[in-house]
Amino acid sequence: MNIWVVSGCSSGLGRTWTESIINERKEIVIGITRSEASAEEMVSLYSERFIPCIADVRDEKSLKEQLTALAHQIGTPNRVVTCAGYAQFGTLEDLSNQQLREQFETNIEGTLNVIRPLLPLMRTLEEARILLVSSMSGVACWPLLGAYQMSKYAIEALGETMRLELEDTPIQIGIIEPGPHKTGWATVSAKRQKVSDYYDEEALKSRVSCGFQVEDPTASLPFFWHMFDQTQMPLRIATSKPFVDMVCEKSMENMQLLRGSFEQL
Repeated sequence: MNIWVVSGCSSGLGRTWTESIINERKEIVIGITRSEASAEEMVSLYSERFIPCIADVRDEKSLKEQLTALAHQIGTPNRVVTCAGYAQFGTLEDLSNQQLREQFETNIEGTLNVIRPLLPLMRTLEEARILLVSSMSGVACWPLLGAYQMSKYAIEALGETMRLELEDTPIQIGIIEPGPHKTGWATVSAKRQKVSDYYDEEALKSRVSCGFQVEDPTASLPFFWHMFDQTQMPLRIATSKPFVDMVCEKSMENMQLLRGSFEQL
């Protein structure tokens, strides 16, 4: 039986995936959440299959201590999913450096704070997998989401680099790029900076809407399980076919522009 670590387990996609792991696969989840109330609720719902780890992913020391202790108590996790994160809205001109740092502290440093303490333990296993949660915003850009997009582009680089660095170990790395889901990431979970008068705020907001269908979080489950059920973990998967089509078309355009610029020299 697999033992999982899921950060951001109490809401959004993290909650949906945690419930699927527990209810459908009957496996154990060590769930990282900042909320004691959410942890208590999930323990009451899932009993011994949910082990709470109450911590902020930015707290490197606490995470290391708790995850190491839980691994020795329950068993070494062989499945890790890094869902914790949030979106900071605002133009890059209006956002402060502190806001950018906070975005990266949660989305990037927080991801590494979950993974690093577990790597030495996971190396002793026959097989282990880590799924990094990126986004459509890790491969495409829209206005007002610069900070978030920068952090998700960094997740893409983090995942690709770690996959190369761990290729001679039992640990496989994959990246999932969720499309829009009804998770509250752009509402209750988001932070917003007032847009200055230099900009047409309504025009920018209209361009933030990507136009793709907003799916129920459960629609992500086939893509999530694909990353864990294949013999070889894919490098990445996106959860929206229209988005994949758009990115592939844009990539071809970018390649042609790059080649054209070079050939003009």
